[in-house]
Amino acid sequence: MHEAGISDRVRELRTRRGLTQEELAERAGLSLAVVKKLEQGGTCRMETYHQLARALGVTTVWFVSAGSPEPTEANVDDVVLADIRSAINPPVGFTGKPLYGTADAEHPDLAMLARAVQSVAAKYQADQYDDLAAIVPALVRSAHHHVDVYDNGDQRREALRLRADLTGVAGRYLIQIRAHDLALIALHTSLRDALEIGDLPLASAAVSSQAWAMLRQGRLEEVERLCVETADQVEPRMSKATADELSAWGYLLLKASAAASRNNRAPEALEYARTAATAGARLGHQHEDLAGHRNFGPLNSILIMAEIEVLDNHPDKALRIAKELPRGVGTIKTSTWNRHRLDVARARVRTGDASKATDIMTGLRVRHGEWLRYQQYGRDITREILGSRPRMPSREMLDLADFMGVEQ
Repeated sequence: MHEAGISDRVRELRTRRGLTQEELAERAGLSLAVVKKLEQGGTCRMETYHQLARALGVTTVWFVSAGSPEPTEANVDDVVLADIRSAINPPVGFTGKPLYGTADAEHPDLAMLARAVQSVAAKYQADQYDDLAAIVPALVRSAHHHVDVYDNGDQRREALRLRADLTGVAGRYLIQIRAHDLALIALHTSLRDALEIGDLPLASAAVSSQAWAMLRQGRLEEVERLCVETADQVEPRMSKATADELSAWGYLLLKASAAASRNNRAPEALEYARTAATAGARLGHQHEDLAGHRNFGPLNSILIMAEIEVLDNHPDKALRIAKELPRGVGTIKTSTWNRHRLDVARARVRTGDASKATDIMTGLRVRHGEWLRYQQYGRDITREILGSRPRMPSREMLDLADFMGVEQ
C-alpha cells in the first residue's frame, strides 16, 4: 500500500466533495486527528478506510493500491508457529515430494484418525486454542501419512476426506490466531482433497473459509467474486437439496455479503444475505454437524443482516434486528454468536449506551476470553467505549481495556 498515494486520494476526494477535514471526520465517525494523520501520509486499518469510503461515497478498495509494506520487527509468532507451519507447509526437495517428517510409530488406523479429527473440531468449537497448538501439527502429519499409505480404494478416499476435514479445521484455527497466509495453505489442501473425492459440501466449506481469511486481509473484491462464482456452481435444487448442500450454498453467499458490506456496498450485501436466507428457511431450524463442522439455518442470514447495518452505520437498525431474532429454531455456533454480540456491543456504544456495551464485552471476556483476546474487532469496540466516556471510565471498562491490551 503506497501511503502517500492513499493520502493524496483522501485529500483529493475530500476536496472534490467540498468537505473540510473536520466535516469528513464527523461524517466518517472518526477523530479529526485520524483524518489529519492520513492526509499527511499516515497509516490506518481497513475498518477506517471503510468508514471513510462510506462518508465519501466510494468503495473501500478505492483507497487501496499496491506497494511494499513498511519494515517491521521480527515476529515471535514465526517461532511459535514453526511446528504447525512445518506440518501444513512442509519443505519440498528435488523429488518434488513434501518432506512431512516422521510419522507416529503406530500402524495406520483410519478409525483412530477419525476420532482424533472429531476431537480437534470439538476443541476448536470450545475455543481451546492452546490445546490445538499442541495437537494439530502431529495430527496433520499423521493425516499426510495415511494418505500416502492408502493409494487407492475406499481407504484412500476416507484418508483424503479426513485430511480435508482436519486441514479445514486447522485453517479456521489459524484464521482465529491471525496467521492468515498459513491458514490459506491449509485450506487449499482441504479444497484439493475434497475435490479429489467429489465431496462438494466439504470443498465449499474450504472455499468459504478461504473467503474468511481473505476478508481479514482486505481482499474484498476477490472474496465477493470467489464466493458468487462458487455459489453459482453449487446452487442446489431447493426441493431436493440436502442440509449439507443448502449450508454450502448459503455460507458462500453470506461470505459474499460480508465482503460487499465491508466494501461499502450495503444494498448488494443485503441481497446476498436475503438469498442465503432462502436456504435457511428451507431447513427451518439450525442444523448441527454439517460438512466442515458447520451449523446452518435461519439464524445465520439474520445475524449477517445485523452486521451489515452496523457496518453501514445504522446501529438502531442492527439493534432492532438483534431484538427480533426468531425463537425456537435452535442454537448457532458459539463463535458465530459471539461475533454477533460484538456487533450488538458496537451498536450499543454508537447509540450512546457505553455501559451496556461494556456489559456485553465483559460477559464475553468472562465466558469466552480465549476467543475474545484474538479479536481485533473487540479491541476496536473497546477503544470506542473508552472514547465515548466524557468522565472517568468505570472499573469494568478499565478491566476490559487491560484484558484487550488497549491503552487507557
